[in-house]
Amino acid sequence: MNRRKFLHQTGMAALMAGATGTCLSYAPSAVPRQKLTFGIVADVHKDLMPDASHRLEQFIQEAEERKANFIIQLGDFCMGERSNRAFMGIWESFRGPKYHVLGNHDMDKNSKKEMLDFWGMPQTYYSYDFGGYHFIVLDANFIFQDGKYIDYERANFYIPDSARTFVHPEQIDWFKADLAETRLPTLVFSHQSLWNYTWGIKNRLEIQKIMESHKEKVICCFNGHDHIDYHHHQNGIDYLEINSMSYHWTAAAYQSRDRFPKADYEQYPSLPNIAAYEAPLYAFATLDPKGILQVEGVRSQWMSPSPYTLGMPKGFAGTLATAEISDYRLSFGR
Repeated sequence: MNRRKFLHQTGMAALMAGATGTCLSYAPSAVPRQKLTFGIVADVHKDLMPDASHRLEQFIQEAEERKANFIIQLGDFCMGERSNRAFMGIWESFRGPKYHVLGNHDMDKNSKKEMLDFWGMPQTYYSYDFGGYHFIVLDANFIFQDGKYIDYERANFYIPDSARTFVHPEQIDWFKADLAETRLPTLVFSHQSLWNYTWGIKNRLEIQKIMESHKEKVICCFNGHDHIDYHHHQNGIDYLEINSMSYHWTAAAYQSRDRFPKADYEQYPSLPNIAAYEAPLYAFATLDPKGILQVEGVRSQWMSPSPYTLGMPKGFAGTLATAEISDYRLSFGR
């Protein structure tokens, strides 16, 4: 199978394709591959952003206009609060299938079970077939302490970094079996990165080895969490970091109270740390049966003042914070 990969700036329109239901286990599908387009959004952070609903509305509107086959959000979406039901109504207004990935901050006030119920999500990790492709959703929201794996729940994960962001063994065994069984080209979704050694999943190497043993199947891994726009290729696997829809978090030294109306700062105490993007960021990915994955992102600019005008160094923590999601073109096996 040809694993040659290349990237360039491009865009592509979408066509409709059929889908199977969301499931935890499945039989290999004989469905021929179709041209398939899906919308991706990450780190909307409804509970931190005054205009999150408006941002999500723009994404849903474009997903409808493009006739996207499905949409998926990569976590840190909203908490399970009654006040967020209208926000969820915007998400649910999309007329096609909708998929969720749990982010760490989604459990700031809730348990995983409460979030599953609030979102209508079947399980914290699962897989599904759609249009001749296979999709896997992972849950890396586990603490590892005293030899036990503990679910994130009601902000219990605000502990030393070394003890959090794990995929538990039962899920890894499931992932290994799931990937081995499918005969379809596969994409993997997670909130935290499966490659990033600074902010990524702590036991990511075990998962990487599983994927590398099936690299002829794995088209790409998508994640959010880091609020950066980044591509990484490693041992035959591509990893794409999808930037936040809303903002880049800044340290106290680069805070600002000049981006939003004063009343917003009273309602949203974290807002000074939020270097917001003027327009919402999101992406649309198109899978072509000819063996091409094209990702078309949105480019915006910083809501003034830019964190760089406030002195934030470029390349902070080894990455460059930008108000955009890049376009990518990746080839996969045919």
